[in-house]
Amino acid sequence: MKVVYRYVLRENVSAFILGVVLLTFILMLDRFYDLIDLIIGKRLHPITVFEIFLLSLPFILALTIPMAVLVGTIVAFGRLSQDHELTAFQAGGIGFFMCEIPVLIAAFALVFGLVFFNNYVLPESNHQMKNLMIDISQKKPEVKIEEGIFIPDFPGYQIYVEHTKQSRIWGVTIYETKSRGSSRIISAKDGDIEFSPGERVFTMSLNNGEIHEIHEENPERALSLKFRKHTIHIPMDTELIRREREFRSDRELSASALLERVKELKKEITAMVARLPESGMKESRRTEEEIERKRRQINKYLVEVHKKYAIPVACIVFVLVGAPIGYYLRRGGLGIGMGVSLGFFLLYYLGLMAGEEIADRAMVSPWLAIWLPNILLGGAGVVLSYLTNEGLPVRFWRSE
Repeated sequence: MKVVYRYVLRENVSAFILGVVLLTFILMLDRFYDLIDLIIGKRLHPITVFEIFLLSLPFILALTIPMAVLVGTIVAFGRLSQDHELTAFQAGGIGFFMCEIPVLIAAFALVFGLVFFNNYVLPESNHQMKNLMIDISQKKPEVKIEEGIFIPDFPGYQIYVEHTKQSRIWGVTIYETKSRGSSRIISAKDGDIEFSPGERVFTMSLNNGEIHEIHEENPERALSLKFRKHTIHIPMDTELIRREREFRSDRELSASALLERVKELKKEITAMVARLPESGMKESRRTEEEIERKRRQINKYLVEVHKKYAIPVACIVFVLVGAPIGYYLRRGGLGIGMGVSLGFFLLYYLGLMAGEEIADRAMVSPWLAIWLPNILLGGAGVVLSYLTNEGLPVRFWRSE
């Protein structure tokens, strides 16, 4: 019996690992284009881009691991059925349920691992990813001088150029805002530009122009002067500055932290309800709206709590569904397994997203909305496994 268990489990594990690799690669394809754009457009260091790639993986793996369980189960049981090995096991007194047991045990272990992963690794990676992407969005690349538009990439400056050719510019207008309520308008017939990335300075050497300085508090102090040569050194923010932000959204929190926020919101609602009889009509309406907003926030947090457990439990559900599907397909190819499993997972994921939406709107209890896909598919899997174990006909597929 142990030999059969090890054999069935080995078939599943090999297909599962291959499924994780392929599915992760497929879902990361779109991300690769964004990463390349960060290197070219934002001029990020490849190490920083690699860090973004690593921080993107936990979110992808949280989805691909349950998907790969379904792929591995369909492929493994399809191959065992195709080669009539399951028939041989049954002839030797080892029923279909017995063949599922080692895979179900492995799925249970995977559930515990994914629950830990979803509660600690995934929220922290989401938090680090959000902070890093905010910092990247604030990083300015080397400025591209474009004709006929104002360039706002320098703090305190708005630059307009009528015509440019390489480092030469014509028809220059610069609006410079200074501290202490003063501003300058600098115009020039032509000039030259030079970038100094190492010193983070953008230099403009202007020819034949005028400077008009205006004091907003005292317009009478406006000054004007003409120049033949004038040089402006403008600092550029081209460095990536890393900052740690303490605020975390619902997807950056563990289940315990989410439940703590739910507890705080319920206390706030209780206090607001107690104040309602003492409030006027207008204030009472605002209070009721705020209570409703907090209740929706509670539902949103509870949805995230249940997702951290429902998606890992889907590994068990997918074994119960995938094993009989593979048995009746009688094909062990990875292509067949991927195609069928993607269809089932898409159905599961759409049910999950629909449940999340109606739970956020307080139309259904969060636990029911999130667990319903598991309940329905799990029930179907138990029925299919039972029919297969008993040798009863299943009409969904035509056996060969």
